[in-house]
Amino acid sequence: MEKSNRSYSLVQRLRVMLWATFLVPLLAGVAFFLLYSGGALQEEAERDLNATLSLQQQHLEYWVNERAQDIGSLAADPRVLALPEDGLRDMLRGMLQASPAFEDIVAVDERGRTRAGPKHAPGVDVSDREYFRAAKEGRSSVSGVITSRLTGSKIIVVASPVRDEAGRFRGLVLGTVQLDTLLRFLQSMYSETSSRTFLLEADGTLLSPAVNPDRPGDTPLRSLRAGDRIFDRARHDVHTPEVYRNHAGERVVGACRWILGGRWLLVAEKPETEIMRLHAGILGVPLLGAALLFLVFGPMALRLARSLEGPVRRLEEHSRKIEGGDFDVVCDPEPESRDPVEIRRLNVAYCLMVERVRDTLDALREASLTDHLTGAANRKLLFQEGPRLIDAALRAGKPVSLLMLDLDHFKNVNDTHGHAAGDAVLAAFAGLLERMVRQSDIFARVGGEEFVVLAPNAGREAAQELAERIRVAVAVLPVPVGQDSLSVSVSIGTATLQPQQDGERFPGQRNVLESLLAAADDALYEAKRNGRNRVESVTLVPAPARG
Repeated sequence: MEKSNRSYSLVQRLRVMLWATFLVPLLAGVAFFLLYSGGALQEEAERDLNATLSLQQQHLEYWVNERAQDIGSLAADPRVLALPEDGLRDMLRGMLQASPAFEDIVAVDERGRTRAGPKHAPGVDVSDREYFRAAKEGRSSVSGVITSRLTGSKIIVVASPVRDEAGRFRGLVLGTVQLDTLLRFLQSMYSETSSRTFLLEADGTLLSPAVNPDRPGDTPLRSLRAGDRIFDRARHDVHTPEVYRNHAGERVVGACRWILGGRWLLVAEKPETEIMRLHAGILGVPLLGAALLFLVFGPMALRLARSLEGPVRRLEEHSRKIEGGDFDVVCDPEPESRDPVEIRRLNVAYCLMVERVRDTLDALREASLTDHLTGAANRKLLFQEGPRLIDAALRAGKPVSLLMLDLDHFKNVNDTHGHAAGDAVLAAFAGLLERMVRQSDIFARVGGEEFVVLAPNAGREAAQELAERIRVAVAVLPVPVGQDSLSVSVSIGTATLQPQQDGERFPGQRNVLESLLAAADDALYEAKRNGRNRVESVTLVPAPARG
């Protein structure tokens, strides 16, 4: 009860001062508030906007880089050159199902003509596109916003070159992302306050919707041009806090940030009136005092305002760490009980916001390493963790095995029963694999119906035994689809690398993983050729060391 009596809000303290001064001129209090706090509040608002833009920049660049890594991994797959057109189209369709962010994934030959894609006929000429010229020069690229020659819609292209074993340019693999997909991703990160964030091209062309669907009453946005204050600041790299009039004539505080190497510009603006209204509850009702006593009680009001400096400074320091990318920093404890109620509420709300941001980042990291349909690991996680497990096993003198599994006649399931049935088969198969492999193994989906199991410390016999158990279990696995129950079979190829002996070597653990994948894929092909629903195995031998 005693603690509650001491927890006066700032408004209550100002009322006490009002009664103490009897009659304090309202105008003097308002003038004091504006002179002392106006500039500081504007600076704080710009820091908040910069922190918001920093978070959105990291989210957006992380998302785009993930798409570039997906296309880069696919372009490095030797099957892109080895498969015929129909097989390549099926492979790209499987990758498209596993990567829903892409609108389409297309293989292009060295002449610049589309070779295969799951949605469109081949033969479209893209040799004049900037991303094709970049691929010929050996560079992966992310395009600006262009118009698709296949659909006519606004897209962004992520492309990576394809090279043969001799290092010669053989074309490229590209993935298209609808501009609307990117904008929906950005829209999901909009601040829940009155600040407004929008995306533009480097020349000022507006990419974001003119009207935010969540706030239809806002003044519509337009493209920016020379003379617009925030655009001039961005072009000249000026970051001085100031209040200016935006395109709608509103007085606002703004911040901007170039992203993806200056290709796009993120802009955030907040009305000046909103800044003053949000902080009025913290700084309180302006002090009233008698004109004759103002000089006496003015310093008291100044000390009161300064009492806010400590807790606000703690929040500011924490927000700077967040802006710098340190999202694991622990949120400050609740302010002391003598601090104003508004400050304590602000601290609680801020800590909740930080926790939500941390949870969102964790979810993004997990989603980037997991296949959304089956819950299995994806190709990226396989190539991140696989070399580490291989290295540990080989250093301990243990063998390493890899199983390549492919559901037989899976295309017939999709064609006969529909893609929903195909998804049910994939999910049931992945669930069976998860139950049968060891916790130390990695099982990943690497294509439409292709899965991989990496089994460190498992020799050829152990790999064959595991593969046979999986094959038998799949043969009796029922998959309910409506009123029916489907049954499938699986073909499996296994490859085993025995531990190195003196005078033997295997260069680089990533190369080991790629060699295991290629050998297991050859064994899988042999199993398919020999009638399917069977297991074939090979053993890799390390190359002799050169003297």
